[in-house]
Amino acid sequence: MKKFRSIMLALMLITAVTSLLADINSAAAYTRLGVDARSVGMGGTGAAFLDNVSAVFVNPASLADVQRIEFSTSTRQNMEWDRTQLFSAIGFELPLGYVALAWQNASTKDFRGYNADGSPTGNFDNNEHNFGISYAMKMGNFNFGATPKIYMSDIDGESKTGYGIDLGMIYHVNRYFNVGFVTKDLVSDFDGEGEEVPRLFIPSIAAFPIPGLVVAADLHGEKDFKEAKLKIGAEYWIGVNRDDNMGSSISGIRVEESTTWSDIFSQTEAGMRVGINDGAFAGGFGVRFKMIELNYAYQVAKEDFDNDHHLYSLSLRF
Repeated sequence: MKKFRSIMLALMLITAVTSLLADINSAAAYTRLGVDARSVGMGGTGAAFLDNVSAVFVNPASLADVQRIEFSTSTRQNMEWDRTQLFSAIGFELPLGYVALAWQNASTKDFRGYNADGSPTGNFDNNEHNFGISYAMKMGNFNFGATPKIYMSDIDGESKTGYGIDLGMIYHVNRYFNVGFVTKDLVSDFDGEGEEVPRLFIPSIAAFPIPGLVVAADLHGEKDFKEAKLKIGAEYWIGVNRDDNMGSSISGIRVEESTTWSDIFSQTEAGMRVGINDGAFAGGFGVRFKMIELNYAYQVAKEDFDNDHHLYSLSLRF
């Protein structure tokens, strides 16, 4: 009887997890979690305002607003089933646009394996990788960007490789209002055998009523809008100065060459953010200087068997 109960509990857990992942994405579900603490803390928004190198996997068109070499990295903690998520990106400006390279990883270790007879076969690991290269350019008030991606997965020594492409645009209506649109995985092949990553459409808006304040809303249309998720958020930075070269969000910092620690840690700003991600609370805070920015985000779990997540981001500007 105890064995039967264990089997039933395992089946219920597998069914629940499968339903959750299917709701997010039947393939490459980790790519929907977010990689930037500013975006996650604002409820998963960002497609119309996130003007830093993390925009590689948010909206590549935003990269056209970045004006310096940037490096960003992040890690997500306290995920269920000992999962981990890592992200790193670096970008630089070209005469006719901006280019960024990015890597995203999701892994789970020490899964228990069983054969068809139910006998244990030992533990195994699962590793997922997503490599992207983005290009963005500005044409008047419009930004355009694209991110070709390579998917790589390794489950118990079995490797598969696929591809996808994201396309994005942003229209700067004026200094105080942006409209954005992203298509993720417009075309894709997750495993090299024809399994597609369902397309995701994201119309987005962002408003900047006063220096330092951003209010945004994104609508995530999963599976060609068969499922829709509303994400809203707000962010306010204290200590923001008016600067015409700070970018569309007014709250960005554009750095100059500097060689002293006092310059690197000058222009101190502190920010707070809050959001709702498809009904789940999110929030966070950050501090940034002329060349360094640190951000933290907290995401409340949407399911009982999930955990609240913590996301930490570090950005460097040169």
